[in-house]
Amino acid sequence: MLRPALNELMDASPGSALVAKIRASAAAVAGVNAVEKCIVRKMGFQYFVDMHIEVDPSITVQQGHQIAHNVKNKVRQTEPSVYDVLVHVEPNRAGAQAGSDSLPG
Repeated sequence: MLRPALNELMDASPGSALVAKIRASAAAVAGVNAVEKCIVRKMGFQYFVDMHIEVDPSITVQQGHQIAHNVKNKVRQTEPSVYDVLVHVEPNRAGAQAGSDSLPG
């Protein structure tokens, strides 16, 4: 009886099936090349998701922002117990060219 309450207090991750479902729904969104990280926390009866997605590094900020919104909406539609999704957009390393990490000078 104590373990479930302690897990919630300690920010324990929910079951791997839920995390896999969330990752799959995010990966299915057009423009997402990969889901790099996915952290799911339970608060009360709801879940909060933090994730990093990889997108084509040559798209605009506006396009990346729209993809992030689409991911958030898709995850929340797929899993109604998810209250909020924070999406961090990363350039896809496989699509990045050598030396593209440096800023123009």
